[in-house]
Amino acid sequence: MARRKCSSKSVRPRRASRTAYRIPAVWNCWGYNGKVETVDREIVVDPGDYLAECIAWIRAQGPARPRFARRSPSSIQQVRALAKGCVRDARRTRRGGDWIRRSRLYGTMVRTSTAWDHNGDGRLSTRGPNELGTFSKSILLLPHLARLGVDVLYTLPVVKVSRLFRKGELGCPYSAKNFFEFDPDQGDPLLEKTVGDIAEQFRLLVECAHRLGMRVMLDVAPRTAARDCDWILDYPEWFYWIGRQFERDYMAPRLPGVDYYNPIPGRLDEVYDVPAVREHLRKFRFAPSMTQPQKWANFVTRAKSHPLKNLLAETAQHFGVVTPPGFSDVINDTQPPWSDVTYLRLFEDHPVESAKHLPEPGKQPPYVLYDTAKASLFEGRRPMRALWNKLANIIPFYQSFGIDGARVDMAHALPNELERMILERPRRKDADLCFLAEDLGTDNHARLSKAGYNIIIGPTWWMQPRSSEGAMHELLVKLPKLKVPIMAAAETPDTPRAVTRKGGRKFARQAIVVNDFLPNAVPMINSGLEVLERQPMNLGLDSKPSDRHALKKDDPQYGKLAFFDRFALHWDNAGAKRMIDLIATAGIARSKYLDALTDGRAYFPPKVSGDTSRILATGYRLKRGGGTLLMLANVDLRKTAMGAIGRLARTLPAPEVLVQSGKAVVPRWHRGRLVFNLEPLDAIALVL
Repeated sequence: MARRKCSSKSVRPRRASRTAYRIPAVWNCWGYNGKVETVDREIVVDPGDYLAECIAWIRAQGPARPRFARRSPSSIQQVRALAKGCVRDARRTRRGGDWIRRSRLYGTMVRTSTAWDHNGDGRLSTRGPNELGTFSKSILLLPHLARLGVDVLYTLPVVKVSRLFRKGELGCPYSAKNFFEFDPDQGDPLLEKTVGDIAEQFRLLVECAHRLGMRVMLDVAPRTAARDCDWILDYPEWFYWIGRQFERDYMAPRLPGVDYYNPIPGRLDEVYDVPAVREHLRKFRFAPSMTQPQKWANFVTRAKSHPLKNLLAETAQHFGVVTPPGFSDVINDTQPPWSDVTYLRLFEDHPVESAKHLPEPGKQPPYVLYDTAKASLFEGRRPMRALWNKLANIIPFYQSFGIDGARVDMAHALPNELERMILERPRRKDADLCFLAEDLGTDNHARLSKAGYNIIIGPTWWMQPRSSEGAMHELLVKLPKLKVPIMAAAETPDTPRAVTRKGGRKFARQAIVVNDFLPNAVPMINSGLEVLERQPMNLGLDSKPSDRHALKKDDPQYGKLAFFDRFALHWDNAGAKRMIDLIATAGIARSKYLDALTDGRAYFPPKVSGDTSRILATGYRLKRGGGTLLMLANVDLRKTAMGAIGRLARTLPAPEVLVQSGKAVVPRWHRGRLVFNLEPLDAIALVL
């Protein structure tokens, strides 16, 4: 992709003509001096002026580094340390990427997080100023994130997505049509003339984030691709194929009597002896380049000279085959087929163990099944090397824009060698690159740490809504022992929103305080949590179909999912300011005591007496002044929790309250113990 060169001084957007352009008032938190008209919880500005002034303000917050405009902060530090001869500083004493332990993340989906009805006509349009979220409007959001205390911007995939088989109005961010191009919906005409194409707009976003001390992490999904991926024409053998007549009813075969989630090595007979599986295998075909090589070559030549509107439909018409929809690699999962994506074929041959169960392996076309999907457990002998190299180069491509880390989607289903390639190759360019593992539990923490991951998603999104049942108490016992920290989040892009859980807004507010003071955990704010968003982005985890209708029927966003539809967050929600202030206050407190919060030796479980089943407590011994940091939360939904904490190293006349989610009464000293009384879903952090 060609990118227009521009220096750090040349990217100030040209001022546009005076145009009424609405944006949420909460974005304007950095001191804009231009003309502003306030309408309810919106402001009306001139877009060119506002963007230009915002970029100027951001640049004023950090030193100019034109030489390093396309580098991450860590790689800049490396270059400078080596130039000064500080070899020890260049090598660092900690493990590369572990800066994440001291971070606070903000999870975003570019297309959604800054979408807004700028002209007030009641719909989101891409004509004229793009009303979907864009890279340039994400720059406008950065001051708001700085106010929240965020220092890592973590985005869902930004790759070009397919519009084929879309489940809503737009393609899913995980249906990658081209891994090395940006999705055009994320571009903004406002910047094209002065900054350059969409790639330059992304580079500017990364640069502005770095100026504010924020790192940038991307989601990368190398296990699947769009069913009409651009690679099909040149590399049809990288994909699986089925007869076109089976496409309509295609789905994962059910395995009656099987009650485990993953196929088990040594027990594949329990999979392959099922009649539904044998019927499933008969649907697959060899790639058209193998069955009709000359016809395929002619087809490719025509398609490249006259691009096709629907590659898959043309392939079906001329060759009778299509790429199959994907499905979950979990046995008997209730998820419907992934109609917009397909699995990439990672081996030239069948998995070694699986082939033993095929009547005639040489005659069986490559196929997708629970075992072949989970290539980490069932590998073939001949890797698809050219494909592996392509996949291992995805993250390095985005490193050229200066990103600082990545999450590898479905890494658990990749062959071990390919997973190593994907992690090791980017670290040759930046040894301090951070990797987030898509592991929703904690059992694999040691293996993931050894593999090179710095953080795992973990299960707080599941545990926190079940705190009253003891789930968070159980998790709290495990956290200090983990080799890598977990992401502490009450909601993720795949789960219901925190405010729709039991306890509503009180639960969401409590989660902010709790997550900032958990041991061995990195808090993550999912975009929209700060404005009490109710509508989920997706229904992938811990969800039911009715969760899709969290809004009132007269709401323009009713029933829409950000993963698939034109969706704008409710930035003008009543009560948002209070939530934003809480997040900001908790962030300041976390930052002040970050050394203790990230020191495993400083953590201790407080000795609590009283309503212990309702009370969640964490404690940290402070080196400076010898004090103690405590977080106390009543996880009960209805009952007040009373208790006391003893055996504290030091007592002071009155505890200093750092942050509280409700109106908790400040704990007091009584006979050498700290006595407290917390209302339902109250949380408080204090220093003694």
